[in-house]
Amino acid sequence: MCLSTVYKNEKKPGNEVLTNVMLIECADGFVTLTDIMGREEKVKGAVASADLTGGCVIVKEAN
Repeated sequence: MCLSTVYKNEKKPGNEVLTNVMLIECADGFVTLTDIMGREEKVKGAVASADLTGGCVIVKEAN
């Protein structure tokens, strides 16, 4: 199973949005993240990069 940590704008400790993310959905200018416990976070923006083998996703936050 591949789970990821999602960061806003760049990978650094203070920018973590959600860990153990299993599902990423993009619609209407938002990125919706769901972790393995069913918790959801929404970020206004778009996926900038996804390193699935490294478990790291960067979401570029929109203004």
